[in-house]
Parts: sequence; C-alpha cells; structure tokens
Amino acid sequence: MSARGLNLLVFREGRRIISASALRFGLFRHLSSLINTDSAPHEPALNALLRAGELECAAADVGADPHPFQALTGLLAESLLDPCRLPHLLVTIEYTDLRTSVEQALLPELFTLSAPEGFAYYGLHPLAYARVLEKLTPLRPRLVVIGIRTIGATLSAVCCAAAQKCGVQAARFTVRPSGHPYDRRTKFSPEQAEFVQREASAGADFLIVDEGPGLSGSSFLSVGEALVRAGVAHERTTLVTSHEPNVEALCASGGAQRWRQFRSIAADSPACKPEEAQIWIGSGEWRRYLLSRQACWPASWLTFERPKYLSADDAADARLFKFLGLGHYGEQVFEREAQVAAAGFAPPPRMEHHGYASYPLIEGHPMRAEELSESVLARIASYCAFRAQHFGAEASQVDSLQQMAEHNLKELRFEIPVKLQVERPVLVDARMAPHEWLLTSSGQVLKTDSGSHGDDHFFPGVTDIAWDLAGAIVEWKMEHAQAELFLGMYHRASGDAAVSRIGEFIKAYAVFRCAYCMMAANAMQGTEEQARLEQTAADYGTVLERFHSCQAQDIFKF
Repeated sequence: MSARGLNLLVFREGRRIISASALRFGLFRHLSSLINTDSAPHEPALNALLRAGELECAAADVGADPHPFQALTGLLAESLLDPCRLPHLLVTIEYTDLRTSVEQALLPELFTLSAPEGFAYYGLHPLAYARVLEKLTPLRPRLVVIGIRTIGATLSAVCCAAAQKCGVQAARFTVRPSGHPYDRRTKFSPEQAEFVQREASAGADFLIVDEGPGLSGSSFLSVGEALVRAGVAHERTTLVTSHEPNVEALCASGGAQRWRQFRSIAADSPACKPEEAQIWIGSGEWRRYLLSRQACWPASWLTFERPKYLSADDAADARLFKFLGLGHYGEQVFEREAQVAAAGFAPPPRMEHHGYASYPLIEGHPMRAEELSESVLARIASYCAFRAQHFGAEASQVDSLQQMAEHNLKELRFEIPVKLQVERPVLVDARMAPHEWLLTSSGQVLKTDSGSHGDDHFFPGVTDIAWDLAGAIVEWKMEHAQAELFLGMYHRASGDAAVSRIGEFIKAYAVFRCAYCMMAANAMQGTEEQARLEQTAADYGTVLERFHSCQAQDIFKF
C-alpha cells in the first residue's frame, strides 16, 4: 500500500478554546512569583515566556493591537537569554507600564489557540533560535524577523532579542499563512507591507522562523514568496527551521525548487535535557534497547516520536527519560501520568528539568500479542474503565473524527459506511498495542506512555472510550470470544455497554492507523522503516477488508 497520490487525514485541528483572562492570570502568576527571588531560575523564566507568546499569538489572531503583547514577549525573551535579570526587570517602571497595557488591552474573552508543537511534543527549546545567529555571520546591521504563528511568536522574540544583544538593529512581526496545508498563502497587512519595503530599502536581511518544516514546507515558502512580492531579493531571506529538511520530499507544488531559491539554516543545537539523561533512544532507538529481536520491532513514524533517553549504564538509579512538554504543556501530561501511576496502572513518573519526566527501569519486557490471556484482558478492561471514570471530558471532537474516517475510507477505496456515536467522551490513551504494556518479572502488567498521545496533534483527540477498546481489540488481534469477554469485563467494571458502538470505532481506528502508517511510509521512503510501516498499514487494511466482505458481522458484531 502506498500513500503517493492520496490525500489522507491523520493530523487533527489542534486549536482549542482558551480564556483570555485565564491566559493573563497564568502569565502574571508566573511573573509575580519571581519578583522576590534573588535570581530567576531558567525554568520559571521560560514558563513566563511561553505564556506571553500564547497571549501575543492570540491577540494577533483576533486582530487586537499587537504592540503591547509583542513588547512583553520581547522583554521576556531578553530575560531568557539572561534569566538572572528577570526579577529586577519586574520591579521597573517599564515593566509596570507594560503590564498595565497588557491588562487593559481589549481582547475577546474566548478565542481559539493551537499548541506550539515543538514546545509541547518534540523537545524544541526557544534558545535554539538564539544560537542560530552564530551561523549567520557576518550579521548585517539591520534584521527583520518574521515569526509564523503559533510558535513563531515566541521564536521570533527570542531570535530578535539575540540579534539585539549582538548589536544588530532588529525588529519583528508575525503572520499566519492560510489555505490548504500543502498550499499555504501569506498576505501582509498594509502596515507590515510598508514596514517590509522600508526595511528592504534600508538594506535589512530577513529571517523567517518557525518549527518544521512539515511535510510540505508551504508555510515557509508562502512567507518567503510574500517577501519577494514586497521587493525583497531571495538572497536576503533566510528560512530558519527546527531541523534539516529533506527538500526533495517536500510535497508542496515545486517545493524543492522553490525552497532552494532561499537560504535555509536549521536551528539544531545541543539538546536541553536533564544531566542524567545520557543515552539517546529517541527516533525508534528504544526498540534496540528494550526489544530483543529486530523482527519484532513495531513500526514507527520516527520523525514524530518524542525525545527519549536512558540514564548512563553505570547509573545507580537506572531511569528512562521522556520529553513531556515545556512548561504547562508538560505539566498537564505529567499530571495525567501521575494519576494513572497512583491507581497502580503505570510506573511512577518523576518530574525533571527542561520538560522531561523520568521513570524507573523495571525488570520485565514489552508485551507481545501472543501473551494475551484472560488476566491480561481483565487488566486492559480495568484500565479502560479507569480512563472512562477519571479522564471524562465535556465534549468530544466526533464530527472531525467522523470526517476523518469517511474521508480516509473513501481515499483508500473501502466502500464501508461508518457512523460514530459518542456516549462516554474521554481523553483516550490512544496507544493500546501490546508493546505499550510492560510485563514485569513479578507478573504485573503496567501501561506505559499513558499521558500524551490522546492529546497530541494526531487523531483522535477527545472521543468515546470505545476508541481505546477498539484499539485493544485490533492491536492484540483478539478473536471473537476474546473480544466478547473483554467487552464484558469492561462493562462490569464501568457500567458502560460499549458493544453497540464498538464496530464503528474499530472501522475508524483501523482506517486512521492505516492512513497514518501509509503517510509515515511515504515520508520515510528509502529507509528500513518504510517496509515495516507499509506492512503494518496492510495489516490494518486487512481489518477493513473484513468489514468490506461482511465477515465483520461474524467477528466484530457482538
């Protein structure tokens, strides 16, 4: 199976409703706690910057006056480069006036905001965009930094502050490209266009900063080409990315040729991580350390794995380190994982620095589907019942999930109807495969990685607990009797009879995972992971073919 020529949906719309008063409160709570300290620890300064970047982005998205918000984010970006200055800045007249301006600025009480993926999921630290200036020598006396929202609000502030620290006359603004993800368009406001033309005439260089690029690179390209239309020469524009892209694989129309018209620099820098995190096991390397046979390795879209490390081989306290998210992004994930651990379902996490948590390395092994037994079924059912009880949500994104399932079924030419019904909306686990469960040497079954995947930028997001039930049935390759027993166990533990809706969620789960693996294989062409992903996609396709041939009535309808 191949994703070439297909338009598959696997990324969900990550924008969520945010309260302006809650954003302001969170920001100033972080700042107020630092006023009476002798020095500002790095992490509180970073937390305040992330909050300020969110507020700046929100203001820009709703068309509010961006200047007070930009000024505050810029001030906090300067403090990130020198955190010990922050407590002193917070008692200056400049800060007091700025805070008043931000507090009094008119904003709608509710608006939508998306998570900055690099900060929330992938270990991108803002300081990487300060260090990138070391690669831009010699620096011109004038520099304009354009951030692509959401994350570009924070990144542009840090990049601009670093340039100013080097004596460069630097200024910035942000944009949000619009349109299809593979064909973004950027249009400057009249004020922005006038500013660009003035700075170009004065001999300025231009930096475009964002995480990524993603699969297409079209956001970067759209801003670069908007600068060209405004009179900026290609050679005066630099695309600052979070990693070195495979330009040939960019799926925007003419992506490789368009990209090469500009200079590009990756902000790759030494990772900000806990000192004890020594052995890199991200990008699928964990399989080499934790699974005995390579033939049994599960497929992985390596680019989208969260950073992971092990402690040194000679460490007295052997631990696994995983990036949960910077600031409040990671705190939310940690709270969920701590709750799961407190209920006895998972190893206990410990919060570390730089957005990481660590976990004890417990003697045992990741499980295999062949190890499924009645006691394992009971354990999985109890875990699903626990999530249904403790991770309930007020509303689900069933409409977008329904659209995803219908769209991907059509693209993959499975003529199967699907109708999702949400009765128990929860923040699901979304990773129920056997290797996500640990069988300890004492015979205990523990769930790993329980806090993050149900709320990342892939489907499903908040949905019915039937998503996890369906995931368990598919991933453990349950036979009819096993699935019937499993759902009965869940019903007794939760009071929720999911039988009537499980078949539809099996369809949605299988087609999402099929599309996901096909897109991943296409993105990883030429690597050994490609074949593994293609085979896994075919396995999910087999599940869907059973529905297509009506065998599902015998296998999945209870």
